[in-house]
Amino acid sequence: MTPELKALGCLLLYPDANLIESLGEIQNYIERSSLISEKWKTALSVLMRSMQEVPLSDFQKQYVATFDIGKRASLNLFEHMHGDSRDRGAAMLNLRRLYSDHGLEVSSNEMPDFLPMLLEFLSGLSSEEAMVYLKSAAKHIVKIDQQLQREESPWEAVTGALLSLAGEEPDSAEMTREDLLPSLEAESFDQPVKFGSSADPVQQGVHFRK
Repeated sequence: MTPELKALGCLLLYPDANLIESLGEIQNYIERSSLISEKWKTALSVLMRSMQEVPLSDFQKQYVATFDIGKRASLNLFEHMHGDSRDRGAAMLNLRRLYSDHGLEVSSNEMPDFLPMLLEFLSGLSSEEAMVYLKSAAKHIVKIDQQLQREESPWEAVTGALLSLAGEEPDSAEMTREDLLPSLEAESFDQPVKFGSSADPVQQGVHFRK
């Protein structure tokens, strides 16, 4: 399992009280990660500190202004490559099939290409397999990262860390139009880690069930 991927996904969710209360646990997973570099751990700590210090309503407004559907930093990955074209629909079906092939059913109002949803899915895979899929997703994540850099957004710490994990420098990641489907058969899936004794931040937008 790669719980740091779910931790990063949590930081891309709409900030609410549950998320703020879970930041301590999320930070622990990030700090204990052997995959995330010290550079990005420091940047992520700055983001989490901002989430604790800035009034929640202000941070929520900033989140909507940054990530709302149709924005250049939208967290729906295929929106950046395919827009509303037929290709996006095909890519969505392929991604749903990927989840289904792992014995998972998505119970959420979010689209399957919602980045926190993908990261929760990857967090239940082996580290090796998760990295294969993350590398394939990098071509989509880089578009979000570039926009967050232009906006000098604190959330760039998350996309930058993800690209680093995928072996891509944020400024040099290449773009292609291939869909998120490397040719790799999955062998196992473990339930992702939960944050908090009674609340799991990712559950506000993502829920997988066996």
